[in-house]
Parts: sequence; structure tokens; C-alpha cells
Amino acid sequence: MDNGINKISAYGDSILKGAVTGTGSGHLFDIIEESSLVIACRNLNLELNNQSVFGSIVTKTQRRLKKDVEKGVVGDLAIIESGGNDCDYDWATISENPDPQTLPRVSLEDYLRITDEMVQLLRQNKITPVIMTMPPLVGDRWFNHISNGHNCENINKFVNNVPDKLYRNHELYNLNLMEYCFKNNVQIVDMRKAMLSAPDYRDLMCLDGIHPNEEGYKYMATIWEQELPKKKKRILIFLLMRNFNFKL
Repeated sequence: MDNGINKISAYGDSILKGAVTGTGSGHLFDIIEESSLVIACRNLNLELNNQSVFGSIVTKTQRRLKKDVEKGVVGDLAIIESGGNDCDYDWATISENPDPQTLPRVSLEDYLRITDEMVQLLRQNKITPVIMTMPPLVGDRWFNHISNGHNCENINKFVNNVPDKLYRNHELYNLNLMEYCFKNNVQIVDMRKAMLSAPDYRDLMCLDGIHPNEEGYKYMATIWEQELPKKKKRILIFLLMRNFNFKL
């Protein structure tokens, strides 16, 4: 690309891996070959190293990133995508005991702290970090999905009979992530805003309410194709930003 970026790596969860659910295959999920980044990188002529893993939380993402940095295989730009699993709960436990004090898998504070550690690691190694915001949750579908096979009454009790509570928690993590990016001058691809701007983002999501469907991944690919060429390679802006004491 004209911005000097030729190889990118991705560190995320099932969304960047290209997972879909409810396909009727009998599997919990399936990985499609035409994920959003596969499509976009092919069209942009970019080399892709995708280290995204189904079910990953930010601590696991950090470990994969560290290994690739040590091996020197990250490339020019690294995409970090996390949050959906971090802000989620252990629903099997809640199904048995809907304790209102139960915490998400990763606290908001730890989520932001580890995200910052990854950003700083990339900057120290002259790799451009880019954070993807969390695609929107379809609250009613997600509630039905997590209730399937569990004690629906207890799960309903945990969310105070308001399934929208799940969306609000998801939104809280995403808003704090965006605030972190703005305060620390981290480049973002606002996938949440892009998908909410679609005529009906629900049409882009699987029946579980959290994974994009195949059309959703194609839509995401168009956003990557628009946004990745706009990203500034770190070394191109290093001297200017340093003169103004900005964080890179």
C-alpha cells in the first residue's frame, strides 16, 4: 500500500478468525475460509499473519503477540481485537448460582491494562498498533444462545430480567477501549460504528448474536479495505509526533 504497510498480523478472537455458528454442521462453530481479513488483504495485496483464536481473552492474545514479536514475524502493522470474551461471564456457573457479584471473565481494569501493554510492546518494536472496536452485540439473540441448555430462570435472575444488560456491559468495555485509544493516540478501525451504520446490522450477525455471519464478514472486509490504507506507519510519523511529545 502507499502508506508503506505490506505485512500485517492480527491478534484477536473468533471474530477475526472468521467463526460462524448455527450452520447445521453439528459443530459448535465453523471457520470460513473467506474471513474479513483474508478478503481484504487479498484485495489490498497485503501479507497476512492471522493469530486469532476462538474463545481468546486478552491475556491469551497478549501471549501470542509476545511470541510473534520475539520471533520477528509481526510485520508492519498489528491489529488487536478483543473484548467480547473478556466482558462475558461463565454462564454454566451462573446457571447454577446466579450470584449478582459474579464478575466478567476479565475485569475492565485488567482488560485496559493488558491492551496498553500490547500497544506499548508494539511501539517499542516499531510496529504500528491498530485496535478494532467490538462489533455490536444482538442482545436478545445472545440471551437466547447462553440460555440454551442452561437454567434460563437463573440466568434471567442474574440479568435482573433485563436481557439488555448484556448489551450494556458489552458497550461499556467498548466505550472504555475507545477512550483509551483517543487518550493514547492509538489508531482504530471502528467496526462497531461501521456495522451499526448498516441498514440492519442484525442481518449481518449469526443467530448467536455475537458472531458476524458470512455476509457480515464480507461487509467487514469492505471496512478493512477502506481503513487500512489510511493507517499511518509508525516510522513515517515518528519524528513529527516526538517533537510534539505525542505518544505513538
